[in-house]
Amino acid sequence: MRQLLHAYGFEIIWLVVISLGIFLIFERLNIRGSLFAWLSLVATSALGGVDRLDDLIGAFLARITLSDAAGVVLVLAALAAIALRVRWRMLRNPALTLLRCPRCGGQIHRVHRRAVDRMICLLVPVRRYRCANDKCRWHGLRVGGDHVSGPASARGRS
Repeated sequence: MRQLLHAYGFEIIWLVVISLGIFLIFERLNIRGSLFAWLSLVATSALGGVDRLDDLIGAFLARITLSDAAGVVLVLAALAAIALRVRWRMLRNPALTLLRCPRCGGQIHRVHRRAVDRMICLLVPVRRYRCANDKCRWHGLRVGGDHVSGPASARGRS
């Protein structure tokens, strides 16, 4: 348990912040009613047309309390912090940064990325690699070169 808290303390703290934000949003304990009202507001604005959208947004904003706004801010800040922490962990994960084949340990070389790889690259800089060994032919993603910390020899380059 102590190792878990040491390794993931940052994430646990932000999950507590998310919980606090959600509590502040739904503190009246009318979760079902609030969720139904919000969903009906979204459906009405989506189906009602653009001309009524201003009135609906104004009515929605008039019903928001200070604790609702604080809860939303806390939840969004915590989600952003967790996303940045996941990105930070991925950039430093040896399983993703080692430039050796995970199956056979052989040399790998870069190949063209796919469209999905480019979308992933918006969050984490990844490159597609393929094993040079004809028998293995592993292919997959590795964290891209300039963003990896540490000396090149530690990442498996020679």
